[in-house]
Amino acid sequence: MISKSKKAVLFDFGDTLASTKPSYLRRVALAFRDAGYIISDRDLEMAYVKTDYEIHKMYILKGSITPDEYIDWFFPILCKHLLLKGDLKSMRKKIRLAFKETYHTRSVLPGTLELLDQLKEEGFKLGIISNNDGRTEEKCVEVGIRNYFDIIADSTNVGMIKPDARFFHFALNQLKLLPSDAIYIGDLYGSDVLGGINAGLDVLWMNNRGVEKLDDTQVLEVKNLKEINKHLGI
Repeated sequence: MISKSKKAVLFDFGDTLASTKPSYLRRVALAFRDAGYIISDRDLEMAYVKTDYEIHKMYILKGSITPDEYIDWFFPILCKHLLLKGDLKSMRKKIRLAFKETYHTRSVLPGTLELLDQLKEEGFKLGIISNNDGRTEEKCVEVGIRNYFDIIADSTNVGMIKPDARFFHFALNQLKLLPSDAIYIGDLYGSDVLGGINAGLDVLWMNNRGVEKLDDTQVLEVKNLKEINKHLGI
């Protein structure tokens, strides 16, 4: 159980509090297939998780990471894990064009509203730390959860990106809290779990993809938002 002394609960946004239909990763897989690269949804999902984890390791070795570096590093590593070869610039362009054509709707995940209501009633400060496109606040408005949050930190707007510890600390500083005051909840093992732990926060890994841990880090794990209450003691 997480210590009851916590003052804040911070969340990732995509695939933690809300998702699209089809999901973001399924749309990416569809874009790959539409661009002529035959991969399964699960192949893409696992390659994406492994890529994010590998970028965390690169960040640790380098000691820093920028949003531009994350983007530049991601696609080549993803293609490596998918065993795809070819001109990366051409591949990226075709896949981006195909991705823009994918239609989706957005909604909160099951249990989101109930959990946020309960956390607010318990007096927790709430925040979002998201690697996103600059529209996280707009997306929160779209799915009806904007009013719950004391801060929404979007990597594009802030100029920092998970797993960089500075991004987590930025949000904490805005809330006038220390890392020990907060718990962080997210779905990606590299950016969210290891990023949050490296920043000094207690972390709950929302492993809604059923992914095996990629190292021996000790972390509390849940499958969905409905399992979180028992770890917070509420």
